[in-house]
Amino acid sequence: MKVLVFGLGQNGGGIGSAKFFAEKGDTVRVTDLKNKEDLKSSIEALKNYPNIEYILGEHRYEDFDWADLIIKNPAVKPGNQYLDYAKQKGKRVETDMGILLEHVKPGQIIGVTGTKGKSTTASLIYEVLKQNLPVIASEAKQSSQEIATSPSAPRNDEKVIFAGNIGKSVLDIIPLVKAESLIILELSSFQLEAFEAHQVSPHWAVITNIYPDHLNYYSSMEEYIEAKRAIAKYQSDQDFLFLREHDPLTSQQNFQEGFKAAISLFATTDLPTGFKPNLQGEHNRENIAAALKVALYFSVDKEEALKVLESFKGVPFRQELVSEWHGVKIINDTAATGPDAGIAALKTFPNSILIAGGMNKNMDYKEYAKEVNERVKVVFFLEGDSTDLIISSLRSGDSRGSNLTRREALLIHGPYNDLEKLLNDVKDIAGPGDTILFSPAATSFNLFQNEFDRGRKFNTAVEKIFT
Repeated sequence: MKVLVFGLGQNGGGIGSAKFFAEKGDTVRVTDLKNKEDLKSSIEALKNYPNIEYILGEHRYEDFDWADLIIKNPAVKPGNQYLDYAKQKGKRVETDMGILLEHVKPGQIIGVTGTKGKSTTASLIYEVLKQNLPVIASEAKQSSQEIATSPSAPRNDEKVIFAGNIGKSVLDIIPLVKAESLIILELSSFQLEAFEAHQVSPHWAVITNIYPDHLNYYSSMEEYIEAKRAIAKYQSDQDFLFLREHDPLTSQQNFQEGFKAAISLFATTDLPTGFKPNLQGEHNRENIAAALKVALYFSVDKEEALKVLESFKGVPFRQELVSEWHGVKIINDTAATGPDAGIAALKTFPNSILIAGGMNKNMDYKEYAKEVNERVKVVFFLEGDSTDLIISSLRSGDSRGSNLTRREALLIHGPYNDLEKLLNDVKDIAGPGDTILFSPAATSFNLFQNEFDRGRKFNTAVEKIFT
């Protein structure tokens, strides 16, 4: 085939797609608006494939005419003129997730989505099942009692596979997948569009929560919610759906309308008294409760599951402790790209020295600004339009509320366009007992390639400055 990769990017997905089809012997052409220098690391990763060519710095209709198959980057928005053109021409358009769904069965998949907590919850489920499950049956079963427990079964790391929105292409796992494999997929709303297109849902689906997000991509909150519903929309009455108890959105009848799967609810009250996990924050207790509920479905011993869940140290870039310097803790929460995730971090690390700001996803920041005003010791801002909104609210008093009891003047620094300069200024005021919380609550695209690039550069700057 002639395969066009529409958007190479720097986060692994485009690389994985180009590599997958090149290794199959297809002719691959990559097109991206970024130039060769911007994509240097991605191109370097594909240097051993002579059947890949690059059209960079532009998109051309002729490349879409040329292709038999177009693999679109999930970040390409609906209504893109080149995709519309390709569809008018009858071209086949897929994402890497869509290709994966042609190689695995829904009955092999535990799918995890949510606005917050999906990466952590999926990782927790993976760790528990990898360490405690003897073997997964080759076919999806209606009851955990039917899971095979053969002592001669292959090792768990050959049976339980983790993939999804974790910084690399899901196509990387295809060579590992066997008929008896269980695949845990951490799924963004963008990746769920492939499930909608193929009209399938995972046999086991987990929704951690749904809050406003990606409203610069979706035309409305309703459209975003509908994208999330795809994880359960095509389940049958033989499938299973795990939902947060008393969730203000997912517990509503109109959200569950048409769902057929058996619903199991999880809550922090499922965790035993005295349970003290490494992961901090009430939101992480909810993530742990979701993972425990799934583990119990698979007949994992509860005490063994709790041991794994209690010791789990977290996912990189999600409220991750990256350094301690003279009694100062430094937390990297770059994955907080919206106000709700930012608020969760503020509740977990109160009275911190906050580093926040960046670009907006058409989100409302009034409640976030109020939480910053009430919970933060000092705030340093990176520049961006969300920063402008937050600072405006803080300085105008819109965030204070009628019962504000803390000081009237929050110390605000910035905005900065240089992360190292910002951290040097933070270092000047940080002292023993302080927590430096890097939780932007905004996207990164004005100063960084993406949130992962932002997180890596933050860690590099911390290593350089806090030594």
